[in-house]
Amino acid sequence: MISDIRRIQALHQLAERGTVTAAAAALGYTPSAVSQQLAALEAELGVPVIERRGRNVVLTDAGHVLLQHGRDALTALELAESTVAELQGEPVGPVRIGALASATASLITHALRTVMAEYPRLEPNVVVHPLDRNVEELRLGALDIAVDQSYKLSPHSMFDGLEVTELLTEPLLLLSPQDTPCETVDEAADLDWVCSPADSACGRSTAGIAARYGIAPRYRYETDDHFATVRLVGAGLAVAVLPALALLHPPDGVHTAVVPGAARTISAATRPSARSRPAVATVIEHLTIAAEAFRLDSLAA
Repeated sequence: MISDIRRIQALHQLAERGTVTAAAAALGYTPSAVSQQLAALEAELGVPVIERRGRNVVLTDAGHVLLQHGRDALTALELAESTVAELQGEPVGPVRIGALASATASLITHALRTVMAEYPRLEPNVVVHPLDRNVEELRLGALDIAVDQSYKLSPHSMFDGLEVTELLTEPLLLLSPQDTPCETVDEAADLDWVCSPADSACGRSTAGIAARYGIAPRYRYETDDHFATVRLVGAGLAVAVLPALALLHPPDGVHTAVVPGAARTISAATRPSARSRPAVATVIEHLTIAAEAFRLDSLAA
């Protein structure tokens, strides 16, 4: 009999991430602790569940069978924990939140300040993941809530199968140097651009805007750091398109204009099995309340 559910969690993360080091990072353990959990699992079952192939570790046939049923067990355990937590009433314990950098600087900060003042036994843990990894980490069980984005001109179904709460929809802004201001995307067609990586949601959105206006931007700089983007524009080196939350307080030297028909929606997603946990539900409720302070009219002002 498997005596510790953490051994199934270790196997699950290893199967998804391919290395003991990556699995350990996702679980908050040391690599040696994960290896010990897997060794103990094999000792309990009497069969190997993993094998090494080069630098990676893969599951054996027995490991795949165990993981298939183990995932069901992890989901059932999460549902059981949610049901018990509902009986407590008061939101307590850890809530793991994956966030966007632009939302953390405003929306999430405001929400956590109020929720922690009201529920001191709540323990939010926020991680800002690069690019579009929040939903992926949520599906892998490394997060309880993923605050992520979708763009009007590049929609995709990354939230399929999840419980989703839309927090706000904000305009996209065309940023240009104050000395050479652009009011429309057409006016920026022949200038240098700074853009997020092409495979990111923001990068795909910028490509969609360019296609809509029939222009072929000259991408001179690439970064997913909104602060760096604003600095490049302010220095007169490029133009860019960013969500309004990334530019609540535009610095001197940056001109902004709304891009018609382009918008970003920020949503909070969670697994259905975790949505009823009071701690998770409370954080999402406070994110929704905080979003009221950043509605479209105030962002565009």
